[in-house]
Amino acid sequence: MSTHITPPASSHAGHYPALLRLARTTLAHYLTTGERPPYTPDNEWFREPSAVFVTLRVRQARKAASPYSEGWHAGDLRGCVGHIYADKPLSEAVQEATIQAASADPRFYPVTADELDNLTIEISVLSPFRPVDSLDEIAIGQDGLYIVGGSRRGLLLPEVPVGYGWDKHTFLTALCEKAGLPPNDWPARASLYAFTTESFEDL
Repeated sequence: MSTHITPPASSHAGHYPALLRLARTTLAHYLTTGERPPYTPDNEWFREPSAVFVTLRVRQARKAASPYSEGWHAGDLRGCVGHIYADKPLSEAVQEATIQAASADPRFYPVTADELDNLTIEISVLSPFRPVDSLDEIAIGQDGLYIVGGSRRGLLLPEVPVGYGWDKHTFLTALCEKAGLPPNDWPARASLYAFTTESFEDL
């Protein structure tokens, strides 16, 4: 499998393939045993506390095997879960997010072992959050958004508005909806943050 990197590539780019392999071997092990495999990081970046999301997508269209199973189109989202805060080493956060994306995304049934070869894996390592005072400060396709209002919060990655063709206001409205907040809560009653990602996937 090849590796696709969203430019610009960083000084970490040489480690992207190894991190993708870790995600895939973790998923394969979990789908077989129900457990996370042990792993000892072998470079400094993997040991750094990091916020990260793992996205699983369907590689090729797949028809439903029976009236009680699901059919999939190529490119369909199959799971996306992440760690918003940088409170675990990158390698551990990737392993946990990979397993959770396959087993705990409430929008989908858990991934099964026979799906593994038909899934692509994308890893998005988040930058630190920066406060946003105006939507003029964000760039569609470059910035993701995170909103916090009371006990409610929501996050959307930078590629989401691109995929749906949203402008900045629609992006914010969708973010509020995801968080369960009224669309006019920001800026009076909610805090908004932007972030960028290092994103790369196996194809």
